[in-house]
Formats: sequence, C-alpha cells, structure tokens
Amino acid sequence: AHDFAAGTSGRSSKLFHGGLRYLRNLGFRLTWEACHERNLHIRLNKRLVQPWLFLMPLYRGQGESRATVRLGMLLYEIMSGFKNHRFHQFLSREETLWMAPGLPVEALIGGCLYYDAIVSDNRWTLETVKDGVRNGGLAINHAPVTALSKDNNKVVGVTFYDQVGGITYEAQAKAVVNATGVWADRVRKLDRPDVTNLVRLSKGTHLVLAEGDVPLTVSVIFLSPVDRRPLFLVKREGCFLYGTTDDWEDTEPSTPIPGQQDVEYLLESLRQFMPDAQLDSEKVQFVYSGFRPLLTTNGQDLDPSSVSREDVIEVAPSGLITVVGGKLSTARLIAIRILDRVMKTISHSGAWSPCKTHMLSIGGTNEEVAEGLAHWVRRCPQLARYFQILYQRYGLDAHNICAEAMKIFLGGHQDPRAEPIRAEVQYVCRNEMACTLEDLVERRAGFLHWNNEKRLERLRYGARMIHDELDMSEEEFEEQYRHYQEHLKRFHTLPE
Repeated sequence: AHDFAAGTSGRSSKLFHGGLRYLRNLGFRLTWEACHERNLHIRLNKRLVQPWLFLMPLYRGQGESRATVRLGMLLYEIMSGFKNHRFHQFLSREETLWMAPGLPVEALIGGCLYYDAIVSDNRWTLETVKDGVRNGGLAINHAPVTALSKDNNKVVGVTFYDQVGGITYEAQAKAVVNATGVWADRVRKLDRPDVTNLVRLSKGTHLVLAEGDVPLTVSVIFLSPVDRRPLFLVKREGCFLYGTTDDWEDTEPSTPIPGQQDVEYLLESLRQFMPDAQLDSEKVQFVYSGFRPLLTTNGQDLDPSSVSREDVIEVAPSGLITVVGGKLSTARLIAIRILDRVMKTISHSGAWSPCKTHMLSIGGTNEEVAEGLAHWVRRCPQLARYFQILYQRYGLDAHNICAEAMKIFLGGHQDPRAEPIRAEVQYVCRNEMACTLEDLVERRAGFLHWNNEKRLERLRYGARMIHDELDMSEEEFEEQYRHYQEHLKRFHTLPE
C-alpha cells in the first residue's frame, strides 16, 4: 500500500510490551531496553501507550510452575527498574475465576496479575511521523524508492515514484538510511544486486472477537494446549484481540494473507483452552496478518520465536545504512543508534547536541492533553466521549477537530456519531496525507472492533464528504470502494 504503517508497523499485536517471553531466551538486553522504553512512553505519551493489566492463569502440571513464574516476574520487575505501573500480584484460585470465569476449573491453582502496555500501532507510527515533520522533517507516503543515486560508488540519494501524482523524483542526501523493515533486502539489492539477504519473514496472524463472546473480564496470556506457544487475549476497544502465530514465510514481502492453517491453529488452541466458551470461526469479527522482519538464521533450522528481536545496523561499502530487526517499543533507541552511525558515516566533525527525545512528548504532554480535553468537554458535554477519543488519537492536534465538530453538532446535526465526524475526515485528509479509502479506514481511524461490513457501511455513509476531501470524482470513489472491498475479502476475511 506504500502508506505510513501499511507494513509491519500497522499489523502488529498492538502491544508496547517489555518482552516477558524474551527472558526465556536470555534476551536480557532487549527486555531491559523494552521495559524502560515502555515505562518512559507511559510517562511521556500516556494517550498513546497505556498501561494494561494481564492475567496469567496457572495450572498444576501444565506450563511453568508457580515458583518459576514467581522468579520470572521478579526478574521482569528488575528489568524495568521496579518502575512498572504496578507490582505483579499472585491470585488464589477463586480470585482468578472471578476475573476470568471462562477458564477451565480443573487443575487451576491460581493466577498472576501483571502490567504491560498496549498501543494503537497505526496511530503511534503516524504521530511519530508528524512529530518528525513538526521538527523540520519532510514525510512522503505512496512514494516507493525505485533506484539509488551514486557518485564514485557512494550512495548520494534516491529516485522515488509518486504514485498519486504519477511523477518520478530524485532526492539528494549526505546519508541514506534503509529502515524499510520487510523490504530492507529489496533496497539493499538496489545497491548490490548479489548481496545475501539479511531478513527472513515470520508471519503473525491475529483474530478479533467480540467482547461479549469471550467469558473474560481481563486480558489473558496463556500457553497454547496445542504446542505450548504463548498466546494472548487482549481486551480492548469493545473486543478481544487474539494471537499470535509465529511461522516462517518464504515469500515476497507484500501484504500477508491469513492462512487457513494459521486460523485453525488459533481456534483449536482457544477451543482447548476454554472448551465451554464455544468460540469458533463464526465468532471472529476480523482477521489480519503481519510480517516480522527477523534476522536471517544463516541456514540454521531455528523456530522463529527463538530468533533474537534485537536490531542490527549494517553500513555497506557504498555508505548505505540498513537497519533490520528491533521492536516497536525500542524504535526510539534504534533511531538514536542510527543517527550515531550516520554522523560517523558522513564524518561529521562539527558540534551537535545530544538526543533529547527521552524528555519530549509526542503531540503534547499528558497535562496539556488533559487540559485541552477538559476545555472542549466544558463547552459541549454532549460530545464528551467523542472529544476523548479525538484527544487520545491526535493529541493537541485535536483542538481544531473538536472546534469544527462542535460547530457542526450545534448547527443542527444532533447525532454525535454522524455529521461531527466530518471534521475528523477533513483533518486526516488535509493533515495526515490520507490518499485512499484504505488509508482512511485502516490506518487513520483505527477501529479495531469494526468488522468488514461495518467498515464498508461507514465508507458508504460518508461517501460524499470523503470523495470531496480526497478530491475524487464519484467514479473514482466507486473504483476505490471496489478495491477496498477486494482488500477486505483477501486480507481480512477468514479463508474458506
């Protein structure tokens, strides 16, 4: 799709976790960094990264022993510098069943409550891009790189194609960084066609279930009864996000299609874990898959789950800088490491200030966001819930959206779910570079709990204002609508 967050960054598990499971593979450095970054962003960007409660049920003779879990949780607290949102807590059997009445009773001995964090990965990516633009950067979407420019065998720029305008451009640069995730090897081969791959793809498939269909009151992490792989059910936004698979996929890095084997594995794991819940394919609201760009295993037959998620930076003889691996939660640290390498590559000898991103909020501080929200709630309490969503989604950029939404609402349109949303559509089309219907619904709105029919219904409902804002004719809108229908059928529908 070539939009911001159209790849891995928008198809993740939507967790900003510290990496509890990486401790099993002795990934101490990665867990330490991820835990500290999670805590940092909860403090700086709580509207985007929110602390979230998880329950780990414990069964006699199944999975890790209570003593092992206790040791692991203590180590996890140490990794976060004892600064997690709250300290973990062990529950009795009765307390565990009260929080998760759908759990099997037999052999249950209790549970462990602990905090991690969730994120809207699409919004996190977009807000990061916007923050870069606010600080002097230039962001362009729908513009794939088609060639690298060279001078004396050194990379000095790129050629890219503007898919919207149909024009090819060249951009010159002192340094070129290839941070393209699953497409990293494709860009590396523009520099050196015979170079060996750095990336191997692992596919993760997720299911979305209606909140009312899952007999849990809290998010749960458990080991699949099928193969003992860690799985999670995250309660959020009126639904449960369930996943994920982790399997090698030797294919082109286009949008991954959920496979029948992936879906059957997840459903069978859930049926065995909660047999009385009667959760089958008919209860699935939405499905999506994403690729993880993992480091190649150099011919070793390793399980994807055991491959390190740490980032690796490569500097080619041409000066092309490539970064692969890493996690959403450690992106800030990866950026610092890349910029350090850029400075060395271009032999920068002048003075430059140290990184300050550990002190900066994205889109406004928590206090500024709270004050802005309170202002608009006082002015129009009827739209209080919608204003809360807007400020969580856009930070201080929500100010103008709220003003326009209130104007529309008080002008006679009394349904807060309908016409006031025009203000939001206007904003994302004019300020967030939404170019297609898919951009708008999949990555700007981010309604995880909407099924395919709901997504198409809302597009049809807002057809006129959408094609006005995207500067489309009715024929162009209908063409994009059909394209999005096909997109949903191929990438977000259960395989037959």
